[in-house]
Amino acid sequence: MLETDETEKLIAERLSEARRRTGRTLSEVAPAVGVSVTHLSRLERGDRQPSIGVLIQLARTYGTSVGQLVGEEPEATCHVFRQGATTPIEGPDGRYRYVPLSGPPGPSVMEAIRLELSSRSRTGRAAQHPGEEWLFVHTGDVRLEVASETFDLAAGDAARFDAQQPHRIHNAGSNTATVFVVSVASPSGQGGWHQ
Repeated sequence: MLETDETEKLIAERLSEARRRTGRTLSEVAPAVGVSVTHLSRLERGDRQPSIGVLIQLARTYGTSVGQLVGEEPEATCHVFRQGATTPIEGPDGRYRYVPLSGPPGPSVMEAIRLELSSRSRTGRAAQHPGEEWLFVHTGDVRLEVASETFDLAAGDAARFDAQQPHRIHNAGSNTATVFVVSVASPSGQGGWHQ
């Protein structure tokens, strides 16, 4: 059995590692969790122990479980996502929602999401990142902008493109559009879906 000091040190290391895997800074995570940057830094150094409330918020923010953050659950070898079991994340201004479908953030080269765009809405500013992106229109009609080109896509259509080109998705219809998006990192950089 681990002594208390060793357990606290391991929890601190797991908190720091979980944040780094998401590619976020202390100043990005702290407000989302409701703590100061200084407090979060102390948690990651093991100078303070997190409350259960903070652990729950950190687990949600990092897309993992409290058990994994404190070392009570092993890393999963397969992530299964049940319909309705994953809470959608609101995009800015409520224009769209997305649901991560590829597991907790980590060193993976692939990220998959389900994107739900309300009528006549669009994703935020044009995104650009290393790698490739593939999307599949499940329901609705969307307009995909990649660099200076525009593509009108209907349910059942798919597109693949270089994600280093500025890209954005618009809902071109009057009903909610559902689009599945897969980002794959290039060998030289990280992929990732951006708001």
